[in-house]
Amino acid sequence: MKITMIVNFNPQPNFIKTSPIQSRQYPNLAPLKQDTVSFGCKKFVRPKDLMDLKNKEIIQVCINALEKEQTIGQGTEAIVYKIPDYAMQYCLRRDKKTVPNTNKLKLDFNLDEYDKANFVIAKLGEGLTLLKYVPGIPLKIITKSDTESGIKVKHALQELVANNFPIESFEKTISLIEESRSKGIVFDRKGENLLVDAISQEMTPIDYSRQFNDIEYNPISYIYHALDVDNTEHAAKVLKKLCIAYAERLKTVSKEELNLDVLDRNFYHRGFIFDPFNQFPDKEALEAVRAKLFDELLEQKFTAAPDEFEWLVECYKDFVEEKLSVSNRSRFPMSWDFDD
Repeated sequence: MKITMIVNFNPQPNFIKTSPIQSRQYPNLAPLKQDTVSFGCKKFVRPKDLMDLKNKEIIQVCINALEKEQTIGQGTEAIVYKIPDYAMQYCLRRDKKTVPNTNKLKLDFNLDEYDKANFVIAKLGEGLTLLKYVPGIPLKIITKSDTESGIKVKHALQELVANNFPIESFEKTISLIEESRSKGIVFDRKGENLLVDAISQEMTPIDYSRQFNDIEYNPISYIYHALDVDNTEHAAKVLKKLCIAYAERLKTVSKEELNLDVLDRNFYHRGFIFDPFNQFPDKEALEAVRAKLFDELLEQKFTAAPDEFEWLVECYKDFVEEKLSVSNRSRFPMSWDFDD
């Protein structure tokens, strides 16, 4: 599902992260605003979390959001609405092909792994789904729909990702894609399906498909493509962080979690203009860090002793720093090899 987000960029941390189901004990409850649904109770006190309401009240809040039509994103298959009564907690997804009958809605909390990967909280029927709200925006620049100010925001976030996002953020994103793939849940690698949050400095894949089955599966390519930094001054820094994150993850994951049966060990494929790495400024360096990672380090994962492998990962990290010219730090010459 292609989702184009419509946002007002605000760098202030004005939202509170919550888990889907929280305690019902809240000592400081805010009064319900007059323009929201009161459910016929004049002194009704609104809980801080939507899921603390009764089921019929949750449904009414969703109906209210549907009627207000405050869109936060839409694609070819669905429209996503903000739930203004509980801003920054949940959102409502409506299939475009369905005209919901709000009199027939019913909460269904029976979710499979596919639903959970897509942040589903409950199904309401009639083409409606209650989702956990994921903060952030996609950085893939769509010139036909992005405004000039929107493009400037994305450029600023690209710079922030390259210079400030920690390696752990990249490792977490790779793990989300890899772990889902291990369960047969495949990330739809469209560039618009990775949300980047400047406040938490995290990236979140948001769309997993039952039908999508990419023959060119490579999480590094997916993330690099979504960040849209190819042919920019950020390309080498982002690639460096992605390669180091993948190498770091190799130290702890099992063979099954690496999805080697489907992993494409190339970074770029058919040569289409929009494929990742087609405009990378140094193809020789690109191939060097790719080969060391997938043709050598990945193989050493299964043959080297744990202590030795950790050392090899450190060697690879230094090699990436040196080869991509993003740091003067190097403990080994560029010509080092795993077999030396």
